[in-house]
Amino acid sequence: MDGLLRKKDLVEAVGVAKSTIVDWVVDFNVYIPVVKHGAVTSYRPETVDVLKTIRELREKDHSKVQIMELLAQKGFPITAEEAIDDVKRVLSGTDPRDTLLTVIQKMGQAGAEIGKQDGRINRVKSVVLEYSKQMDGQDGRITETADQVVELQKTVEELKQQLSEAQRQIAATKEQANKPWWKRWK
Repeated sequence: MDGLLRKKDLVEAVGVAKSTIVDWVVDFNVYIPVVKHGAVTSYRPETVDVLKTIRELREKDHSKVQIMELLAQKGFPITAEEAIDDVKRVLSGTDPRDTLLTVIQKMGQAGAEIGKQDGRINRVKSVVLEYSKQMDGQDGRITETADQVVELQKTVEELKQQLSEAQRQIAATKEQANKPWWKRWK
């Protein structure tokens, strides 16, 4: 049970009342990753992120339906265990028609959420591909710039050599000019 959290831990991490945590865990159970050991329910560390997001959205006066949609848009995964538990609870119901209808609805909701997650994954892939293309273009420009730097360094070296030669000629000319006129002809 290492790394798992209790409701008390969630209350401390999120900063809301225990009753609020209990309500949110029930209301948004498909986004709350839990681990059950018999009658004891523990929460995965990811639960804190989900609950903090719910708190922020509640502070902005979003409804439960809006929060569910925003959690899906933000990419929070649906916990399969909770969806399976919901289906099992429905299947244990007394009226088979209600059970079947509810199971079909839950399956439809799960399928829709999976489809939304696939869409988000595809959008992320396209953004990554776009960034990859941009980086490839930048690699080309970096190589081009590096080649230009090498050429400029060669030009600087040539100019240094020319300057050095000109300084040597100026020094020789000064030395020649400082000699008396009769020694210049030698």
